[in-house]
Amino acid sequence: EISLTGLSEKVLDNGVRLRARGALRLQADHPSRPGGIGGFGNLAAAPVGAFSGLSAGAPIDSSDIRTRLETAYLQVDGGYGELRVGKDLGVGARFHEGTRSALSHARLDSTLLDPTGLSTVRTRHDLTGQSLKVSYASPRILGVRGGVSYTPAADSDGLDRRPKAGTGGVSPETENAIELALNGTRRLRESGWRFDVGLAWSSADVSARGLAVPYDQVETWSAGTRIERDDWTFGASWLESENGLPQGTYNAWSAGVHRNAYDTDFSVEFGEASDDSAQLDGQSWRIGAARDFGPSTRLAIGYLDDRTETINQNWSSQGVVVEITLSQKIVEITGN
Repeated sequence: EISLTGLSEKVLDNGVRLRARGALRLQADHPSRPGGIGGFGNLAAAPVGAFSGLSAGAPIDSSDIRTRLETAYLQVDGGYGELRVGKDLGVGARFHEGTRSALSHARLDSTLLDPTGLSTVRTRHDLTGQSLKVSYASPRILGVRGGVSYTPAADSDGLDRRPKAGTGGVSPETENAIELALNGTRRLRESGWRFDVGLAWSSADVSARGLAVPYDQVETWSAGTRIERDDWTFGASWLESENGLPQGTYNAWSAGVHRNAYDTDFSVEFGEASDDSAQLDGQSWRIGAARDFGPSTRLAIGYLDDRTETINQNWSSQGVVVEITLSQKIVEITGN
């Protein structure tokens, strides 16, 4: 993956901050899982989960390198909260809490790059992807912050989420999506413990693109926490979605432990997922370590174990992944 990010901001005399942010990304992911969409069967017209993106249809085969403008929003931030308009994540994903991973892109939960093509665990509450939306987030009061997002049409074809895509000629059309989320944080100074919690709910109207499929309202719930003390972090998260289909519930959970020692991040993660419509069960492990070499280079190495089962077939993949992340500020312009 290659990404180019730009940010411009201005603080007005009254303290209100104006910000414009954009991100252009280029990605070559697993050919059968572009944007997380995946078929794990051989049915000619199998419905795709409106949230999970999984189906019992035939696998996709796309080795194309994909380039997308993933982020492009305007933000106004002041004493009454924060307003964003444009291509951006909704508050459900932004307020997410869960395990920390030494791996950035090949992480277990809500993976960005899927080396095995079998990663099915997704507890990050991202129903609409990078579709155009408007979001409001309140100021943090007594450690608690609330937010709401509205997406008229979840039609983005992003690198990590493709809510309008499908398999076998069937894809969901998700409209009028609303997300509500809460995020709370609390630090106990005497003991050194810190607790972070995220809760989210979303709902949207779903109909079928292509063949007739009994899509209906999609409703999704999620919860997650992160607990820190000294160099240790424990995280866990859970999500359940009706997927917009009768008897098509998607469930996922993940948990993990992270520690920083000897200037190195270590993490162990485990998670499971099930999709009733795709008749699928998945299980994943990640064990990783990562270290920064200067301000612009990070090296991570991890062991992956992904397993997916359906009624007719089982898949499994194990191996080692190496992530080399290079980042560089190309140009910086400041002025009045």
